Amino acid sequence: MLDLLNSVDVTQLTSHLTLGAADGMTGLIESGKSIIKWMQRIAMVAAALAFCVGGYHLILGGERGRHKCIAWFVGGAIGLIVVMGAYQLAEGVNTNVHFGG
Repeated sequence: MLDLLNSVDVTQLTSHLTLGAADGMTGLIESGKSIIKWMQRIAMVAAALAFCVGGYHLILGGERGRHKCIAWFVGGAIGLIVVMGAYQLAEGVNTNVHFGG
């Protein structure tokens, strides 16, 4: 039994363990990217709706319509920029930070 334990190459064992951890992290990163892309699609629809509501207030809002539409336009634009920038932020973190050995 002792000879069997001595014959095991520890470097091969640790390389397989490290590879397994890297595969798990790669899967987690890909899942995060797919979630961000899914959120980006929803954000584009939400921004379009915000711009439509802002346009409605601008055209049919009367005297206060111009003041109401500014919040809708700015909110839609800022929300779209934040969600679209999230993917680039995730890519930057992924390239600069490495986990494992």
